[in-house]
Amino acid sequence: TTLNALFNDFMAHNGNISTELKVSTARRYESIYNNQIKEFFGNRQISKITKVQIRNWVKELSENGKNLRTGEPLSPKTIKNALSLLSTLYKYAIEDLDLLEKNPCEHVKVPKSTKKYKIQKDFYKEHEIADLISLLFKEKDTNTGKCHATAILLILFTGLRIGEAMGLRWEDIDFNESTINIERIRLMVPNDGVIEDTPKTEGSVRIITVPDFVMEMLKDLQVYQRNNKIVLGEEYTDSGYVFTVAEGTPHHPHNTYHWFKRFLKRYGLRDTTLHDLRHTHAAILSSIGVQIIDVSKRLGHTNTRITQEVYEYYFRNTDKDISDKLEQFYQRIRKM
Repeated sequence: TTLNALFNDFMAHNGNISTELKVSTARRYESIYNNQIKEFFGNRQISKITKVQIRNWVKELSENGKNLRTGEPLSPKTIKNALSLLSTLYKYAIEDLDLLEKNPCEHVKVPKSTKKYKIQKDFYKEHEIADLISLLFKEKDTNTGKCHATAILLILFTGLRIGEAMGLRWEDIDFNESTINIERIRLMVPNDGVIEDTPKTEGSVRIITVPDFVMEMLKDLQVYQRNNKIVLGEEYTDSGYVFTVAEGTPHHPHNTYHWFKRFLKRYGLRDTTLHDLRHTHAAILSSIGVQIIDVSKRLGHTNTRITQEVYEYYFRNTDKDISDKLEQFYQRIRKM
């Protein structure tokens, strides 16, 4: 059996492994396999791939591997993900197919980078945040911008992933407690279209407290939707989602991204992305003294190690304290 055949069987398997894969995870596996593994081992017999060859492959990726999209060197995390997938395939061959007895990936480690490898996340500085908020509030008062501007401000002051924001339903929002329950995502997956799925990880299912001004924006959006329902009557679809088109159906997950890009260009603001606003949120939390364990929970990371690796250069209470401090930050920034 070749590794290509094993991978295809793993992805198509109806047993207790592949059926548990989320669509987004399956697509990520396909990308990792095609970009980092297939060229090296795809046509090789799985029984003939040795631990030494796997170590040499990891070494090659560490020294010469390139991100196909950016051309930048592969990060240690990307290489670890590739090694982890290869190991998963071998476990499948051993435990489910009974083809082998030993996993050659065991005890193979990704070497530490010889250069100090840091991804400096892009985030807005305070004066840029002040301009961004002011212009988003201007757009929020228009029919065409109300939904998108509210979504962007929500991401900026909660750190939600865009898929988490697009998956929100009104039933997830507790206006009395000022909390949001994140338990689903809506995202665009290549070859599968728009899907609704569970959040990225177990830690991503969470309840976060939200600053008062954000809750007020959401209330305004809800009133706006109710008015549209009255005006459009039978032509309105009450989908239950928070971020919808005027007729009530949920926005395509990419709509707010494209609107945001046009918004930045129209007002001459520095180019950034919705995911970078999540990094900006982490920077805000750092600036107001929030502890890393609370940041980790708020962002939906599985553990603080992930937060530390991604935002180490930001960080040197409770969730309610975070919300109160964000409200104070907002009040101060609006006066700039």
